[in-house]
Amino acid sequence: MTTERIFRVAAVQPPSFAGAEEHRNGAQACAFIQEAADAGATYVVFPEGYPGPYSGPLENDAISLVQECARARHVWVSAGRIERAPVPGTYYIAHLLIDDRGEIRATYRRVQPNHPIFNAYLMGGRRHVLPGDELMTVDTPFGRLGLLICSELFVPELARILMLRGADIIVAPGGGAHGPTRTRLAETWRAVARARAAENLVYVVVNQNLFSVSLRGRTCIASPEVMLAQRDDPGIALADIDLGRLREIRSHFYDEEILSAPERDEQIYLCRPGQSHDRRPELYGELTRPQPDAFVYHYERRGLDTWRDEYDKIKEPTNANGGSAGGEGPDRREPLEATVHR
Repeated sequence: MTTERIFRVAAVQPPSFAGAEEHRNGAQACAFIQEAADAGATYVVFPEGYPGPYSGPLENDAISLVQECARARHVWVSAGRIERAPVPGTYYIAHLLIDDRGEIRATYRRVQPNHPIFNAYLMGGRRHVLPGDELMTVDTPFGRLGLLICSELFVPELARILMLRGADIIVAPGGGAHGPTRTRLAETWRAVARARAAENLVYVVVNQNLFSVSLRGRTCIASPEVMLAQRDDPGIALADIDLGRLREIRSHFYDEEILSAPERDEQIYLCRPGQSHDRRPELYGELTRPQPDAFVYHYERRGLDTWRDEYDKIKEPTNANGGSAGGEGPDRREPLEATVHR
């Protein structure tokens, strides 16, 4: 497959419709595809669950409308929806990659979905979202995409695996709150996007639904070196992705060339060259060990009514050995220097 060296990506932050009005997202999505294509975009990214169905009726043909528009304008599109899962009353959240012929090229199911209370808040009372169990990269004419959804970008292990599978761009379409809550995460989101891009030497695309235009958005497109674009209000953020530049910064450590004085601006690097190759896998075994207070995403295997146990078990702090702060084992409240783990 021939890969374009430079291409334009459009990250859409729509004023999204929810619930009974969600069907209106289909026509709106097509208008955004038209606008992005007119601006020269090759790839259009919509948020998590957009155009749907997500919080409204499952009888929603919005995805088929997006497929038609992608085919008509010869662009690739990331779109979102929920799907029924095998257990009655459960769902998957899907990130669909649609190619420039309007075909669904890949369906990624979120492996670390939100938890039941947040799900019900976002998705019209649908509480139980089962996790997918497969990470996914997809080859396209403009590089290899690593597919995530929303806060999965906060899990560095997921992005690292996608990098190891050759991802050039990590795409994490985001959800978005319906109104003010106790979290204000726009700057945190952008910091995480920049971090994932810099530590893995990939491009990162993030966006969200704006269910309320009074809220600040978080859409951004990050390179390993700089933030290329960001947007707070409804609309499209555009950026040009340079895969040639990516190859350059991946193909050096601090060698004689990098340590010489630059003669031109393009010879200046704003990230650590070769960072994605600096690894000590033999030291990372702890990452794969069970964590006693980790959320068990497959709680449905014990029964759907056991979800509350996952919330309750983090109320009591646990120590690194699995004991409670007040029970057996070292107390986490001891001074940090008192215990050295090797």
